[in-house]
Amino acid sequence: MLTLLVKNKNMINTQETQTIRNILKWAIATLKEAETDSPGINADTLLSFVLSCDRARLYTNPDEIITDAGINRYKDLIKERTRHVPLQYLTGHVEFMSLDFFVDKRVLIPRPETEILVETVLIKAQEKQYSNRKTTIMDIGTGSGCIAISLAKNLSNVEIYASDNSQEALLVAETNVQRHDVADKVHLLHGDIFSAFNSHIEKGKVDFIVSNPPYVSESEWKNLEPELRDHEPREALVGGKDGLCFYIQIINDASAWLIPGGYLVIEIGETQADTIISLMESKGHYDDIEISKDLQGKERVISARRK
Repeated sequence: MLTLLVKNKNMINTQETQTIRNILKWAIATLKEAETDSPGINADTLLSFVLSCDRARLYTNPDEIITDAGINRYKDLIKERTRHVPLQYLTGHVEFMSLDFFVDKRVLIPRPETEILVETVLIKAQEKQYSNRKTTIMDIGTGSGCIAISLAKNLSNVEIYASDNSQEALLVAETNVQRHDVADKVHLLHGDIFSAFNSHIEKGKVDFIVSNPPYVSESEWKNLEPELRDHEPREALVGGKDGLCFYIQIINDASAWLIPGGYLVIEIGETQADTIISLMESKGHYDDIEISKDLQGKERVISARRK
């Protein structure tokens, strides 16, 4: 009888350690020790993901027992987070323009700053609405497809051609195209910069060219936080020694693809505006050059109209 009582006592102790309250306490302490930013939010988000519930449930049911399988899965995710694997890769989810996108290590994680690019295009597209034809948009370096898909969801009469040099990235983009049911509007193409579009679009017929190209310099990349440097795809971040190589190619060739009055809209690094505007002005093909700032007041998006 004594043995049975001890066994039951041990079982109760095990269950107590497996409550939502206790596992969160453990996770937050573990993340703090690893100097992970926002340990509470990370711990909550990952446990909500494992339990397929919202964060509110964690605090309304703190004594709920989690299964052994759930505990093991959660501990694995917390361990990955202490290695600075981005939270979005661990859950496979990121919100962009109020839409849910699938992401993994094959693509750059969409940032809120890139929403400014989408919003800029939406404003200018509404100003240029055509009654007799579709608006044609090219998205260079589509990655997860977040820009192209967001535009497709917000514009009715539109045809979007989205390219990437990475076949792996295009597989992720295809998943998101299907998820958001825009396969009739978004066409995914494999190729480098403009070469992907040669057999699909006629030059001089494009209304918008959009891009969030790699713009980190080689020296900047070495000093990036570990979430970016060690886990997100380097080819989606680094734009050559000075971070400008993709801008030079895009600005040089975009005018040949745009209709007169069409727009080039690009995201930029926070210190690159003056250099990129000078590149645009030196070509003599663009006017109405405008800069949009992000919520931190940093210059983030440049739009330019083809003369």
